[in-house]
Amino acid sequence: MKNKKTIIILFLIAIICIVGITIAYFANSTDVENIFTTKEYGTEYTESFVSPDNWLPGDTTEKTIIVENTGEVDEAVRISISQEWLSHNGDSLDLSKNGVTVAVLNLANKKDWKYDNGYYYYKYKLAPGEVTSSFLESVTFNPDIELDDTCTETVNNGTRTITCNSSGNDYDNATYTLTITIETVQYNKYASAWNTSFEIASEKPKPATDTLLTVMNNDTINNYTDGNIHEMFTFSHSSTAQTEALTDYRYIGNDPYNYVYYNCTDDEELSTCEKWRIIGIFNVENENGEIVQRMKIVRDNLSLNMAWNSAYANDWNTSSLKTYLNGDYYNSLSETAQNMIGTTKYYLGVVDASVSSTEVLYNDERSTTTFSGRDAYWIGKIAIIYPSDQYFTYSNNVSNTCYELNCFCANATDPNCEPLKSWIYLYNDTWVLNYYNNAWNTCLQFHIGDVKNANCSWSAAIKPTFYLKENVKLISGTGKVNDPYVLSN
Repeated sequence: MKNKKTIIILFLIAIICIVGITIAYFANSTDVENIFTTKEYGTEYTESFVSPDNWLPGDTTEKTIIVENTGEVDEAVRISISQEWLSHNGDSLDLSKNGVTVAVLNLANKKDWKYDNGYYYYKYKLAPGEVTSSFLESVTFNPDIELDDTCTETVNNGTRTITCNSSGNDYDNATYTLTITIETVQYNKYASAWNTSFEIASEKPKPATDTLLTVMNNDTINNYTDGNIHEMFTFSHSSTAQTEALTDYRYIGNDPYNYVYYNCTDDEELSTCEKWRIIGIFNVENENGEIVQRMKIVRDNLSLNMAWNSAYANDWNTSSLKTYLNGDYYNSLSETAQNMIGTTKYYLGVVDASVSSTEVLYNDERSTTTFSGRDAYWIGKIAIIYPSDQYFTYSNNVSNTCYELNCFCANATDPNCEPLKSWIYLYNDTWVLNYYNNAWNTCLQFHIGDVKNANCSWSAAIKPTFYLKENVKLISGTGKVNDPYVLSN
């Protein structure tokens, strides 16, 4: 029995081997070539600089440099600088003397560049084909620098001569070297490559008009019943004597989120800014006759009273108010604030104080009917509000208050006017832009929320108003009173 079992086992193994040998199959072998093609990485630098050979204290020399992404890869950009002064004798000199910086770097475009830990970072991703602004504008040889010199006095035949000579080891006859180092790196690797926590934004801010329109309320004004809707609403207007059919977007109600910082004494410190309010976004005519979309803002609080025209006449083009706003007041604004204001056409049509609806008021403002000899429009920078700028802000049940009917207010609590429903409600006498047609020395103003006529030479409050250029950006903020929008040009 034992031997028989052994034979059976061997037999089974033999069968298995035979089966394995007789298995047939199809087979093939192919080489697959995987090609990886990299994108082109390219950067170009453009400099504007002419080396001065007779640089004197007080001289300013232009020095700009921009970076262009000439490749196909998104880039991050940063710049570092080093400075060196060498005397005529070859000795190293300090960058400052007695607390005075010898060579002053005049930075530009602070909204685009940010200094952090030794570097000036371009704050946005540089996409292919894009160009940075220049972080530097010019370099000035500080006029307050005092040079070392030795003076001797001689007297010859009663003539006194004082001779002063430099030590030869100071900032005169010296050499100043400014070295700018530009670095670029693949955008999605900048944090690790540069070992920085500085955040470079993936895109530039959009125009403020585009940003605000994305959060506009899409409901119709006829359905507006809540006095605390915070966004803009759409208003469509038929053509007038001076305008085509237009659609504009306005903040209404008593609590819209339309606060904005403007006219900062220090662009880097928001606490130095004034608070303004956004009236809305409008299609307006610029100085070239082109229709452009611009944001209109008004000063929120300004304790300033003056005559519409101290010379009595209700002619805006010769008025003391227009002269002041576009002269002394304009010049008091920061350079950044001035550069944001767009030159725009303002309409000067006659407004009847007994107008029956806000839309009629809007049409009258843009009519060609003026007081005798007056122009129907003015093209300039700073004006004051239209009467309709306030009337369109009334919100709660707008169809039966100031939106459709003239708003006569006996006092600030008159329920027929609901002054608390308008964020721009003007209780004190406040001048408005448009003409009154009954007398050459009579102008229009708001009085307790309603339009009335007054002598142009009387004193009343003013609210500076203007349109911002269409390239102004909105870079942060929510528009709330404690978090106004922040602008950049």
